[in-house]
Amino acid sequence: MDSLDISVGLPGREEIHLNLKLDGGDVIKSSRLTGVGGPELLQALEDWRPKFTGSLAKLEVPQGVSAAAILMREVVLKAQGKWNFPFAEEELCHCRAVPARVVDMAIITGAHTPEEVSRQTSASTACGTCRPDVREIINYRLGN
Repeated sequence: MDSLDISVGLPGREEIHLNLKLDGGDVIKSSRLTGVGGPELLQALEDWRPKFTGSLAKLEVPQGVSAAAILMREVVLKAQGKWNFPFAEEELCHCRAVPARVVDMAIITGAHTPEEVSRQTSASTACGTCRPDVREIINYRLGN
């Protein structure tokens, strides 16, 4: 039996942990979904616990733009082996020395336009060459 352990979250704020036991293929034999966070995240965990059954490949991908929905989407995509975050370097904005994880956290917590990301992080406020990367991360996180 195969086992998958996945953890995602915003350090010190919202965290989701998923443990799946698979039959050796992609059929979920058992699951354990836990986490810490606000009421919206806790409700999302409650709503999603019964969905982790059957074929992992056929599990629906969560939709929505709330932090809970974005993090649940990441958990499901990672479990399915489909997580492909669009930016690999540690630093996204070289002019302002803004790490990609800071931009990503801003997006998860509600900065859903390049302008909002710039206001919250200062990324893309100098030369602007990272703006397409910011937009690409926003689109990926929001499921566009």
